[in-house]
Amino acid sequence: MTKFYLAICKNKFYLYDDARKPFYIGGKPFFEYETNKIREATVRLIEKIVDENKLPNKRELKFFVIENSDAVRNENFAKMAETSLAKRYSLGDILRKAISELAKNPKLYIAEFGINYDGECYHTEKGFTDYSLLALSIEPNELLKFVD
Repeated sequence: MTKFYLAICKNKFYLYDDARKPFYIGGKPFFEYETNKIREATVRLIEKIVDENKLPNKRELKFFVIENSDAVRNENFAKMAETSLAKRYSLGDILRKAISELAKNPKLYIAEFGINYDGECYHTEKGFTDYSLLALSIEPNELLKFVD
């Protein structure tokens, strides 16, 4: 079995290997997709991973997925990944863990401004809001620390 962590972002899938290091597809640490074609992109992504890893079939592939703030994207990915989907992590749950940990450092002002992730700002009380220039920006690989 080949295990990958995958973060569903707006227009990109970020992929990480079992050691939580970026997995490059076509020389990029992400796989781009059009929002309205996420199903087709999921199928293409799986095919590329199977080919590049010389796996006998997609059943040998397991995804541990950090979901997007958009439930429709999450469901479309899950529908197409089918048996390759091992576990789903709610973005809200992961960001709450991140905020809790990062808020321990008062110099980051997390409690006041929140965290920017994937073009949105997240606060524990307010949920997702518009991007804030004052919030701390984090990348998908930084969320992997908060995935069990």
